[in-house]
Amino acid sequence: MGEYAAAKTSVWWDIENCAVPRSCDPQLIVQNMSSALATAGYRGPISVSAYGDTHQIAHNVQHALSSTGVSLHHVPAGTEPLLLLTYGQ
Repeated sequence: MGEYAAAKTSVWWDIENCAVPRSCDPQLIVQNMSSALATAGYRGPISVSAYGDTHQIAHNVQHALSSTGVSLHHVPAGTEPLLLLTYGQ
């Protein structure tokens, strides 16, 4: 991993098919992702972009995610599923 440990990591999140669990505090999502990456040895900055039908996400959840830096992108319902990958740059 060496040379990639400090690289920026972008997470593309299919929030429609992998929603925030009801029992989870949405404000902890990015913190949990960062912790998991740190445990795997990645120490660089992280950016999170969530894709899905934002009309199906409660406003308080959208606000909580946005306040932690998650970039929400509306993909209308019925759109073909996207191939989303998590990768280090």
